[in-house]
Amino acid sequence: MKIIFSEYAKLELEDATYFYELEFEGLGQRFKEEVEKALNRLHTS
Repeated sequence: MKIIFSEYAKLELEDATYFYELEFEGLGQRFKEEVEKALNRLHTS
């Protein structure tokens, strides 16, 4: 399975990551890592 993000989805992910990082240092990075883990699970299934 190939997962394709639209440009809008990429911007949304960046915005969410930035928002969570502002809320708590390190949270944005953790959020992005969890999204990547979920995408990897989808990709391998």
